[in-house]
Amino acid sequence: MTSARQLLATLEGVNEISFANDAERVRVSETTNALAKMLIDAGLFKNWAECGGEWKTCTDLTELTGADEVLIKRLMRQISGQHLVFEIAEDTFTLTPRATALATNSALENLTADFHCAMECHSKYNFTPWTEVCPTKTIVKSVKPGRALVVDIGGSKGQDLEKFRARVYFMRNVLHDWTDELVSKILGNVVGAMAKGYSRLPIHESLISSVKPLARVTVSDITMMACLSAKEKTESEWAYLIGKSGLNVVKIGNLLILLRV
Repeated sequence: MTSARQLLATLEGVNEISFANDAERVRVSETTNALAKMLIDAGLFKNWAECGGEWKTCTDLTELTGADEVLIKRLMRQISGQHLVFEIAEDTFTLTPRATALATNSALENLTADFHCAMECHSKYNFTPWTEVCPTKTIVKSVKPGRALVVDIGGSKGQDLEKFRARVYFMRNVLHDWTDELVSKILGNVVGAMAKGYSRLPIHESLISSVKPLARVTVSDITMMACLSAKEKTESEWAYLIGKSGLNVVKIGNLLILLRV
């Protein structure tokens, strides 16, 4: 494995000695890949190649993409350090064969689709379908003509809407990405759109059990803490946030919190 990494580093022009350990190498590599995807989405490599592929300053690249120049400088600084592009002078770069390939190879463009597929699989295999734990029949009975049936907040490509359509605002695995302060703000915004006595808000999240919590949930909690300064929540923590937002609890289960205004 070490030899394979050394060969890859040689081909990419990356100095492996610059990494303190494998963890740092992985972190830097993942960051570079993420920034490359951002620049692909901004059209940087494609536009750069189409205008001849000659050296460009950050000001030139800003004009090619319409992005903020300070942001372009920060991104180019990172990817040039990993030899995705060559820095030939201050804030001046040329394309490498790897970067040129990004202008014509659509492999990285599939990352967004892959993310949606991952979320769909997570929804399918890690959760009980929300229609099995939410009283959907009761909700359907009092649907008002002309009103929205479902608002799936942060719903990826809509896999949950395929299961049911009703007079609800719905969030799955959205709020665990945010700090408690921002969760309160998000819930407050949703409350402002809900009709009192009519709308419902099912929140489909993993709850941390007070005793003997599931390892899957505690691992997710640590991941949220490390990546987003956020967390999974216990039932009491949810109750506190819900009370602050002006919502009323209809039901709390192991996977779903049903709220109303």
